[in-house]
Amino acid sequence: MHSRYEVERAIRLLSGGLNDSQVSRAMGIARTTVAAWRRHGPPGRRSQAGRSSCPRCHGRGLDERAYALLLGMYLGDGSIARHPRTYKLRIVQDARYRNSIQEIRRTMAAVRDCEVDRVRTVDHEGCVEVYTYWRHWPCVFPQHGPGRKHQRSIWLAAWQAQIAADEPQELLRGLIHSDGCRVMNRVGQGKYSYPRYLFSDRSADIREIFREACGAIGVRPTDPKPHEISVARRADVAILDTFVGPKT
Repeated sequence: MHSRYEVERAIRLLSGGLNDSQVSRAMGIARTTVAAWRRHGPPGRRSQAGRSSCPRCHGRGLDERAYALLLGMYLGDGSIARHPRTYKLRIVQDARYRNSIQEIRRTMAAVRDCEVDRVRTVDHEGCVEVYTYWRHWPCVFPQHGPGRKHQRSIWLAAWQAQIAADEPQELLRGLIHSDGCRVMNRVGQGKYSYPRYLFSDRSADIREIFREACGAIGVRPTDPKPHEISVARRADVAILDTFVGPKT
């Protein structure tokens, strides 16, 4: 039995031009089931919009600053897992950064529009998993799909791209606080040092999203290694320092 929200998302993807097989792969639902929904329409279900309002399904307002930050965190260190009747969004953070962990909790709650205590944590060796359940995580993060992010295409839907263009600083902060860092680069056998930001991700698509966000605020990154992006020019580091800040 599939949830009403899975059915609605599949119908939207079909309406957007994807075929049965593409929707099946994107959502992990049998192709024959998707084909039946396309031919005969979605099965009748009682509306549950009042119980769990979604900004994509039901037009509920979305905190775009919080969303841009969470998008960066999700693309960097997040994942969505399908459960029998819902989905689980999880983001893993180094256990040393207690303030960052609490910010992730607040950001998840703001996007989901729920109380912070609905976002929970579990300790693992050296890290903390922040997670919460919601049927609509695939609606607000259509990048969700089978397989690892670097092994499939990652693209921003038009509405996500608009938020990224409007809130590039929050998107960058989320990306850097998940898969990036600010370090001191030492040269001349340690005689000289200067700060720089590094962002590392195996997905070429996610690295391109990072570059585009940098370009939106006038920062010029470089590519010192195949999967790594560096921001080292003094003026560019100064720009990032105004809003990224250290992880604590």
